[in-house]
Amino acid sequence: MSLDFVGLISIAFLSSFGHCYGMCGGFILAYNQLTNQIKLPYFVLIFSYHISRITAYMFLGMFFGYFGSLFSFSEFAKGIMFFCIGVFTIFLAFALIFRGKLLFFLEHSFIFDYFIKKSIKKILHYKSLKGTILLGFLNGFVPCGLVYFYIAFGITSQNMLDAAFIMLLFGLSTLPSMIFLAYFSKILSEKFQKISTLISYMLILLYGIYFTYTGFMLTA
Repeated sequence: MSLDFVGLISIAFLSSFGHCYGMCGGFILAYNQLTNQIKLPYFVLIFSYHISRITAYMFLGMFFGYFGSLFSFSEFAKGIMFFCIGVFTIFLAFALIFRGKLLFFLEHSFIFDYFIKKSIKKILHYKSLKGTILLGFLNGFVPCGLVYFYIAFGITSQNMLDAAFIMLLFGLSTLPSMIFLAYFSKILSEKFQKISTLISYMLILLYGIYFTYTGFMLTA
């Protein structure tokens, strides 16, 4: 299990320098626009924003962890679940590595995009701590390939608390680059961002192969 934690932390940390920057860049701009209008210490605002974002991840983890627990009644059912999640994870890894229309399909929901944009406009009128908290929580539900991977991993835990902890690890591991996003984007080369992100995607692919193999062995 400790090896899994190292892998989970590594994937989130490495990918946060590239993938998360692209996915959440719009939220960062909206966040900066909002915080400029609030007369509170910056660390209070950024702390509340990211705590709210991570809380949303944990809610997702608990929900899907409970869903995973429904497959714990037999080894065969568990095997089917692992195999399906493994195939999905491999599919997701290739979508992240090669990008293009497939990733666009996975990470973009026109209905959800409309809801997000509409909600951001409303939240920007809340020139208070409430606005940063709501914006952070909304960020947690943005369609994202990496979030899908951690949700899938949470399902395999077959436990609500374990799944919530996995999502907590994901959120905390993205904090360094998300908090210092503007700073890191200037000092880190584009090549470094691409390499670190690719490594994280390859780790996701390996987990997908592992899940698929585990599922196959449980159903054999």
